[in-house]
Amino acid sequence: MGYNIEGREVDLSGIRKLTFTPSQKAGDVYKFKNYALRIFREGEEPIDEATAEYLTGIKTNRIILPKKLLFYNNAFKGYTMKLVSQRGAGKRISTAPKREVIDSVRALEDDISLLSQKRILLNGATPGYTLYNGELYLVDPSNYRILETNNIEQLKRLNQYQLHLLITELISSDLKKINIQQSHIQQLKDLLQLGIKEESTSSYLDDLMQDHKNIKELVKKIGDEVK
Repeated sequence: MGYNIEGREVDLSGIRKLTFTPSQKAGDVYKFKNYALRIFREGEEPIDEATAEYLTGIKTNRIILPKKLLFYNNAFKGYTMKLVSQRGAGKRISTAPKREVIDSVRALEDDISLLSQKRILLNGATPGYTLYNGELYLVDPSNYRILETNNIEQLKRLNQYQLHLLITELISSDLKKINIQQSHIQQLKDLLQLGIKEESTSSYLDDLMQDHKNIKELVKKIGDEVK
């Protein structure tokens, strides 16, 4: 039968590999029709079929989840996902307008609330598995796990904690790329660390930035204050 999606045979010859979507340890990603298609490498299954199937029933906006499962004969071999636009993928979160960054974080928080209700733990939320094109996406669900828990609030706090760490690392790594002094980056990380226990990373970041137009400007002000 070959490759099939939802029991329908598909021709994958000539599909183009996507280079802006992370693929390490989670198969290779291709453009297939209007989707991104992740195909596992030989001997690899980074997410089990039952978890992937469960995730297909959840609708999120910025945390990308499997949509349809790919099989080779009867073996689970991957899944389709929303195809995130590559336009603007070179944008820097550190120089993006404040409101754009805050809105991006808030959109992820909305998805986290939904996924926590569905008992999903966001394992593997690291900077290498994000895409920022003016909107921030988490693009690799291969390490997400279903938990057997009734403590939804605790799970939400855990997922929110992981998001806070992710945002901190994203900002820090981006500032390094534009040659911001390491001591200034560390000062910002220390300030962000204080917000870990806050309920909302977006609100904390909003308050921290105050009237600064972007994160780079905030870091410059921090550096000037400690001179």
